[in-house]
Amino acid sequence: MKIIASTIVLVFFTVMLLSCKGEKEENSDITESGKGKTEEQEEVEKEVVEIESVSPINHELAEKGELAFKNKGCTACHTIGKGKLTGPDLAGVTQRRKLDWIQNQILHPEEMLEKDPIAKELLATYLIRMPNQGVTPEQAQAIIMYLREQDSEANDVSENEDK
Repeated sequence: MKIIASTIVLVFFTVMLLSCKGEKEENSDITESGKGKTEEQEEVEKEVVEIESVSPINHELAEKGELAFKNKGCTACHTIGKGKLTGPDLAGVTQRRKLDWIQNQILHPEEMLEKDPIAKELLATYLIRMPNQGVTPEQAQAIIMYLREQDSEANDVSENEDK
Protein backbone atom coordinates (compact mmCIF):
# COMPACT_ATOMS: atom_id res chain seq x y z
CA MET A 1 0.00 0.00 0.00
CA LYS A 2 2.87 2.37 0.84
CA ILE A 3 4.47 1.68 -2.53
CA ILE A 4 1.25 2.61 -4.34
CA ALA A 5 0.86 5.82 -2.32
CA SER A 6 4.52 6.73 -2.92
CA THR A 7 4.11 6.07 -6.64
CA ILE A 8 1.01 8.26 -6.80
CA VAL A 9 2.79 11.11 -5.00
CA LEU A 10 5.82 10.77 -7.28
CA VAL A 11 3.63 10.81 -10.40
CA PHE A 12 1.73 13.85 -9.10
CA PHE A 13 4.91 15.84 -8.49
CA THR A 14 6.33 14.79 -11.86
CA VAL A 15 3.16 15.94 -13.63
CA MET A 16 3.20 19.24 -11.72
CA LEU A 17 6.86 19.81 -12.60
CA LEU A 18 6.26 19.03 -16.26
CA SER A 19 3.28 21.38 -16.33
CA CYS A 20 5.65 24.19 -15.40
CA LYS A 21 6.97 24.44 -18.92
CA GLY A 22 10.21 26.33 -18.24
CA GLU A 23 13.32 26.72 -20.32
CA LYS A 24 16.73 26.74 -18.68
CA GLU A 25 18.62 29.99 -18.99
CA GLU A 26 22.31 30.21 -18.09
CA ASN A 27 23.30 33.18 -15.95
CA SER A 28 25.66 32.83 -13.03
CA ASP A 29 26.21 36.50 -12.26
CA ILE A 30 24.01 36.62 -9.15
CA THR A 31 25.66 36.25 -5.76
CA GLU A 32 24.33 36.30 -2.23
CA SER A 33 25.95 39.65 -1.51
CA GLY A 34 24.71 41.17 -4.76
CA LYS A 35 28.28 41.61 -6.06
CA GLY A 36 29.09 40.42 -9.51
CA LYS A 37 25.74 41.37 -11.00
CA THR A 38 25.70 42.66 -14.53
CA GLU A 39 24.79 46.27 -15.20
CA GLU A 40 21.56 45.06 -16.84
CA GLN A 41 20.56 43.13 -13.70
CA GLU A 42 21.36 46.11 -11.48
CA GLU A 43 19.34 48.38 -13.76
CA VAL A 44 16.37 45.99 -13.70
CA GLU A 45 16.53 45.85 -9.89
CA LYS A 46 16.61 49.65 -9.70
CA GLU A 47 13.49 49.77 -11.86
CA VAL A 48 11.73 47.25 -9.63
CA VAL A 49 12.63 49.13 -6.45
CA GLU A 50 11.37 52.30 -8.10
CA ILE A 51 8.02 50.64 -8.77
CA GLU A 52 7.76 49.62 -5.12
CA SER A 53 8.81 52.84 -3.47
CA VAL A 54 7.61 55.55 -5.81
CA SER A 55 4.89 54.58 -8.21
CA PRO A 56 1.30 53.77 -7.35
CA ILE A 57 -0.23 50.52 -8.53
CA ASN A 58 -0.36 50.49 -12.32
CA HIS A 59 -3.51 48.50 -13.05
CA GLU A 60 -2.74 48.14 -16.77
CA LEU A 61 0.67 46.65 -15.98
CA ALA A 62 -0.93 44.46 -13.30
CA GLU A 63 -3.37 43.09 -15.92
CA LYS A 64 -0.40 42.16 -18.11
CA GLY A 65 1.18 40.57 -15.06
CA GLU A 66 -1.93 38.53 -14.35
CA LEU A 67 -1.86 37.21 -17.93
CA ALA A 68 1.85 36.39 -17.69
CA PHE A 69 1.27 34.72 -14.29
CA LYS A 70 -1.34 32.46 -15.87
CA ASN A 71 0.32 31.96 -19.29
CA LYS A 72 3.75 31.11 -17.87
CA GLY A 73 2.24 28.35 -15.74
CA CYS A 74 2.70 29.97 -12.32
CA THR A 75 -0.81 28.88 -11.32
CA ALA A 76 0.25 25.23 -11.58
CA CYS A 77 2.24 25.66 -8.35
CA HIS A 78 1.07 28.92 -6.72
CA THR A 79 -2.15 30.53 -5.54
CA ILE A 80 -2.70 34.03 -4.23
CA GLY A 81 -4.65 33.80 -1.01
CA LYS A 82 -6.06 30.31 -1.57
CA GLY A 83 -3.44 28.25 0.25
CA LYS A 84 -0.41 26.20 -0.71
CA LEU A 85 -0.23 24.02 -3.80
CA THR A 86 3.11 22.49 -4.70
CA GLY A 87 4.64 25.93 -4.11
CA PRO A 88 3.93 28.65 -1.57
CA ASP A 89 0.81 30.81 -1.51
CA LEU A 90 1.96 34.19 -2.83
CA ALA A 91 -0.50 36.29 -0.81
CA GLY A 92 1.53 38.97 0.94
CA VAL A 93 4.77 38.08 -0.84
CA THR A 94 5.46 41.73 -1.78
CA GLN A 95 5.34 42.58 1.91
CA ARG A 96 7.50 39.62 3.04
CA ARG A 97 10.21 39.91 0.39
CA LYS A 98 12.07 42.73 -1.32
CA LEU A 99 11.05 43.25 -4.92
CA ASP A 100 14.58 42.60 -6.20
CA TRP A 101 14.47 39.21 -4.44
CA ILE A 102 11.11 38.40 -6.06
CA GLN A 103 12.41 39.45 -9.45
CA ASN A 104 15.56 37.37 -9.12
CA GLN A 105 13.50 34.37 -8.01
CA ILE A 106 11.26 34.75 -11.07
CA LEU A 107 14.08 35.37 -13.56
CA HIS A 108 16.86 33.19 -12.14
CA PRO A 109 15.45 30.46 -9.88
CA GLU A 110 18.42 28.13 -10.49
CA GLU A 111 21.00 30.66 -9.30
CA MET A 112 18.82 31.69 -6.38
CA LEU A 113 18.57 28.07 -5.27
CA GLU A 114 22.33 27.70 -5.39
CA LYS A 115 23.12 30.89 -3.44
CA ASP A 116 20.10 32.27 -1.60
CA PRO A 117 19.23 30.90 1.87
CA ILE A 118 15.53 31.77 1.53
CA ALA A 119 15.28 29.90 -1.79
CA LYS A 120 17.04 26.91 -0.18
CA GLU A 121 14.57 27.02 2.72
CA LEU A 122 11.64 27.08 0.30
CA LEU A 123 13.01 24.00 -1.47
CA ALA A 124 13.36 22.21 1.87
CA THR A 125 9.75 23.07 2.71
CA TYR A 126 8.08 22.33 -0.64
CA LEU A 127 10.49 19.68 -2.01
CA ILE A 128 10.16 20.98 -5.57
CA ARG A 129 12.38 23.36 -7.51
CA MET A 130 10.88 26.41 -9.12
CA PRO A 131 11.57 26.00 -12.85
CA ASN A 132 12.86 28.80 -15.03
CA GLN A 133 9.81 29.83 -17.06
CA GLY A 134 11.72 32.02 -19.50
CA VAL A 135 10.11 35.17 -18.11
CA THR A 136 11.50 38.43 -19.50
CA PRO A 137 12.43 41.31 -17.15
CA GLU A 138 9.38 43.20 -18.45
CA GLN A 139 7.10 40.25 -17.71
CA ALA A 140 8.67 39.90 -14.26
CA GLN A 141 7.91 43.56 -13.51
CA ALA A 142 4.34 43.04 -14.67
CA ILE A 143 3.97 39.93 -12.50
CA ILE A 144 5.36 41.83 -9.53
CA MET A 145 2.89 44.66 -10.18
CA TYR A 146 0.10 42.06 -10.25
CA LEU A 147 1.30 40.63 -6.94
CA ARG A 148 1.49 44.15 -5.47
CA GLU A 149 -2.05 44.84 -6.67
CA GLN A 150 -3.31 41.60 -5.10
CA ASP A 151 -1.57 42.40 -1.81
CA SER A 152 -2.92 45.95 -1.88
CA GLU A 153 -6.49 44.74 -2.47
CA ALA A 154 -6.14 42.18 0.33
CA ASN A 155 -4.93 44.93 2.69
CA ASP A 156 -7.85 47.16 1.72
CA VAL A 157 -10.31 44.35 2.47
CA SER A 158 -8.72 43.56 5.86
CA GLU A 159 -8.65 47.26 6.83
CA ASN A 160 -12.34 47.59 5.98
CA GLU A 161 -13.13 44.48 8.03
CA ASP A 162 -11.33 46.00 11.03
CA LYS A 163 -13.59 49.07 11.00
